[in-house]
Amino acid sequence: MRGGSIRHLGRLPPSRAPRPRRRPGLSKGTSLMSLSFRLSHRTRPHTPSGTQRWRTVQVAAVTAALGLATACGGGPESAQKDAPGSQDWATTTPRATGNLDTANWNLILEPTTLDPQQASNYGVNDVLSNMCESLQTLNPDFSISDGLASLKVENRGKRLVYSIDAKAHFWNGQPVTGADAAYSLTRAWHPSAQQAPIYNQYFAAVTAIKATGPREVTVDLQHPDLLFQKMMATFAGSVVEARYSKAHPDFGKPSVPPMCSGPYTLKSWKTGSKLTLERNQDYWRGVTAKTRQVVFSFLQGDSSQTRALTGGAIQGMYQPPTSALSRLGEHGKVYYGKSLLSFYLVPTAKTGPLQDPRIRQALFLALNRTAVARTAFGGAAAASRSMLPADVYGPVKATKSDGTGGSPDEIAQAKRLVKEAGSPTTKIVLAGAPAISDSLTQSLQAIAEAARKIGLNATYKPVTLGQFYDLFSGPQGWRSTGSDAFGSQWNLPVADPQAQFSVWANPKDPTNYSQFTDGTASKLIRQAAAEGDTAKRDELLARADRRLFDRLPWVPVVDVANVLYLDNSVTGPPASFVNWYSPWAQQLGASK
Repeated sequence: MRGGSIRHLGRLPPSRAPRPRRRPGLSKGTSLMSLSFRLSHRTRPHTPSGTQRWRTVQVAAVTAALGLATACGGGPESAQKDAPGSQDWATTTPRATGNLDTANWNLILEPTTLDPQQASNYGVNDVLSNMCESLQTLNPDFSISDGLASLKVENRGKRLVYSIDAKAHFWNGQPVTGADAAYSLTRAWHPSAQQAPIYNQYFAAVTAIKATGPREVTVDLQHPDLLFQKMMATFAGSVVEARYSKAHPDFGKPSVPPMCSGPYTLKSWKTGSKLTLERNQDYWRGVTAKTRQVVFSFLQGDSSQTRALTGGAIQGMYQPPTSALSRLGEHGKVYYGKSLLSFYLVPTAKTGPLQDPRIRQALFLALNRTAVARTAFGGAAAASRSMLPADVYGPVKATKSDGTGGSPDEIAQAKRLVKEAGSPTTKIVLAGAPAISDSLTQSLQAIAEAARKIGLNATYKPVTLGQFYDLFSGPQGWRSTGSDAFGSQWNLPVADPQAQFSVWANPKDPTNYSQFTDGTASKLIRQAAAEGDTAKRDELLARADRRLFDRLPWVPVVDVANVLYLDNSVTGPPASFVNWYSPWAQQLGASK
């Protein structure tokens, strides 16, 4: 998802899965479930017409809410003093050695659907990743490997031939065919009027999808598209049975599960209470899951979640309350996982000082980003040094800052930039919703304070939830609050800078909230999108990154860890941010 969400500040509103996302902050007792219905991953209301990319308002708001709420512990004394640096964030947890009858797990959001082509949020993705499989697989180190199918690249990268494993079959015993794959990919490419267009932007280069054999599907492209190949490891490449899906057009509801092929099946879903997955005893890869069933609860609010986690009612949870990490470490193990998540100050399209890149650069230099990571995020983050989280770049050379902001030298540089920009006195309004979380408030207040230190007239403005969600409705969303910028946590679906750069390359993208445009960067990004040679593409993206880092379309604040809590009785799931697309429960089991 290319979108952002506020939960990552602590906890933010939901944004869309395929694009960067974020998690809304719910430290004030706000219901994540209610938030999930209001926003979509992009930061605009989650409706079929308003979510072309999976980073819509819902994900953005949920991410914001989630990230912020969990991080709202107060001051430095509540931060995890022993939290590892991002270079030491984990990919896996110790392997499970024993079987488990039932694992009790909490989701930060109850799923709103179990349709993989519409899955783009914390609750639904965490569940469906164990049920539905894609043509390719996303591994804990963010590499891509064979999933349901192996890939053969033909015609200089313009033809992708996926050969489905001969053993693969759905839960009902029917084989996974090329026709099933063609049907499923086409649903993502051309969503119906009843579907939210979550993944279709990744199919922009596609000219045809067709079954070319009983166990083969072929995708033809206008030009090579290496990002599309990676996206086949997400729900953009998920395969459901065509015959069943056509016979049950409303599949995905609690009473009508999808027909998939993964290691777990849906046993029951009692809305508002719990959802239970049961091990697939006829899994085509062989039964390796050590846990017979996983029971998901939907407890919301830091206090409720913390009581359940520390009391043993819940054995595990991704994105547990940041405010409780120190306490949780006394009852089990807290893992800081490698992630594709980051928190930004996002300028709006309002005319003002933040439209000048020198002012954005000055804020980046003046803000003590390490302090924000330690306090507002409870130590579950690291100061941003580049446009994107380090693990997004892979072989692409990232442009990085030397410092983490707020040092005397950086303050001096920031003041010089402000002077070069004409020392503007126009008020800079930074908007945030206190109901999202104290952490969002703390982060924006820290940014406003840093701005004032270098001579800018900046202020934090508390707004209502409705006004906050309006900010994600597109480039004109700032009007109801008069805001110049807002805070948002963003997460990417795969480790590829192109997934985020394409937003900043297009001023008409609905998640390009400031309508940022730079001809040099856009040209490089378009060239990279169509380049089939990996080395040449990496160089184009590195050049685009240098240009973007010089212009700062958004101001990077912190890279956010994928936090996982496991009590002492369980172990095994990946710690890295692959739980949205990989069957993490298959590795879950008893620690002894």
